[in-house]
Amino acid sequence: MPIVKLTSHNLDRQLTEIAGVILGGGVVLLPTDTIYGLSALATNEGAVQRILSLKRYSNNRPFICLINSLEMAENYAIISAKCRKYLLASWPGPVSVILPSRHRLPSTVSANLPTIALRWPSLPWLEQLIGLVGQPIISTSANLTGEEPITNITMVSHYFAPDKLDLIVDGGRLNSHPSSLIDLTTKDFRAIRSGS
Repeated sequence: MPIVKLTSHNLDRQLTEIAGVILGGGVVLLPTDTIYGLSALATNEGAVQRILSLKRYSNNRPFICLINSLEMAENYAIISAKCRKYLLASWPGPVSVILPSRHRLPSTVSANLPTIALRWPSLPWLEQLIGLVGQPIISTSANLTGEEPITNITMVSHYFAPDKLDLIVDGGRLNSHPSSLIDLTTKDFRAIRSGS
């Protein structure tokens, strides 16, 4: 599988290559501002199913969708004034939120739930990549269920066969702490997971 090592002098070309793989239905190992994730185009049902298979999920589980603006979030989620205020204080950053869904993505992304999980990451290059793709990118920890998440690309072969990923993006060693997950659908916002 091809490996792209992110560098500042070739970044635009690299992001165009990564976006092309994602838009073509590929599954990419992608570094984020928290952990390495298995990522794909959220609107591509086949790519979403591939990630479910890679993770060996026995049942459908919801994915977090990476977005790069509040406007993109509003295309896929219903955001109240109270939620908007919270998001403006929390994003971009390592905070994922659960919101009522507008049901514009395949049902497998949200595991047939009436909600959607979104996150606006705080890495400028990742925001740029999402902009090039123009749609949300799903992200789930790059590991098998119950195992430690990948913190550098040398760990990939412990979990996934070389032919299972279309591209690996090398972002160096990451801290291995997932994002916080906050449910904004409850009257008093509820923390489901504390993270970075």
